[in-house]
Amino acid sequence: MFVLACCRICEPIAFMSIFPYIYYMIEDFHITRDASQISVYAGMVTSAFTLAEFATGLMWGRLSDKIGRKPVLLTGLAGTALSVLVFGFAPSLPVALFARALGGLLN
Repeated sequence: MFVLACCRICEPIAFMSIFPYIYYMIEDFHITRDASQISVYAGMVTSAFTLAEFATGLMWGRLSDKIGRKPVLLTGLAGTALSVLVFGFAPSLPVALFARALGGLLN
């Protein structure tokens, strides 16, 4: 049960770990000179994860019923690891959006 709890805690960590630095990351992308627009882009990057997760939640549930929960959990963990890695090295906003959406799709 402890292992399952450790697997489960990965999703909130992956979702919330970007909050302290997302503003500065978007600022470093040099998308806009208007500081008020950076918050809009930061909101887009933050919400990409939850929107993608919402879109695929039922699919993962059905797949878990069909093939078992272990393969689905391992796929989710691998997807989270991959998306966090891609997001960490994202050189631009589209790559950051893709990485966050990928994390939500595979979680």
